[in-house]
Amino acid sequence: MTISRSIRSNEHITREVMKKAPRLNAQHKNARLQFARRNMATSWDEVIFSDEKKFNLDGPDGYRYYWRDLRHDPLIHSKRNFGGATLMVWGGFGSSGKLELAFPSCRMDSQEYQEVLEFHLLPFLRSARRRAHVFQHDNASVHASRSTKEWLQRHGVAVMDWPACSPDCNPIENLWGIMARRVYLNNRQYNSVEELKAAISAVWESIDDTTITSLVQSMPNRMFELIRHSGGLIDY
Repeated sequence: MTISRSIRSNEHITREVMKKAPRLNAQHKNARLQFARRNMATSWDEVIFSDEKKFNLDGPDGYRYYWRDLRHDPLIHSKRNFGGATLMVWGGFGSSGKLELAFPSCRMDSQEYQEVLEFHLLPFLRSARRRAHVFQHDNASVHASRSTKEWLQRHGVAVMDWPACSPDCNPIENLWGIMARRVYLNNRQYNSVEELKAAISAVWESIDDTTITSLVQSMPNRMFELIRHSGGLIDY
């Protein structure tokens, strides 16, 4: 029997995608734990979640397969932010709905990021003037730069204090996963950036309110899981 057949015949072994996750040190875990404790009673309906995602012409970015022993915890691998990619997408959503997608350059700097916010975040906030909103983004350099912080303050945008290395706390990561599965359904590949962009836009428009509501409503449990895991990684 070959090694491959031997592996496949073992009921304890399965082939699956290795989950991505950041490497957490003690400082990260403590910050995540304190974040969860502060936000146990937060009104998540007021939060706008945002992030960037890389899409490639030939398939999702960064998937790795491995043979997993079902008797042990799944493996994970770390990813780096803002690596080379065919197409960068910025998106956001909250209980009020989805923001219009932006397609910044793969080497987006603080100025370009502020332009994304000006043309995609601010119009959404103005259209929902009767509701208070808090903007969430992670600690990427273009998000945390002095000029971006000043821009947000100047435009009166309240920003959530978000812990580093915490994509598992951000429901938009789940939304990106839903989108990637639909964009690359049946192993579809794309011949041009414009074709890929059109597909991404169409899938974004197809995301219904029920999905958005479910993701927002997952936040209290994410905070509970963070506390239960003492700030460690949570399964989301």
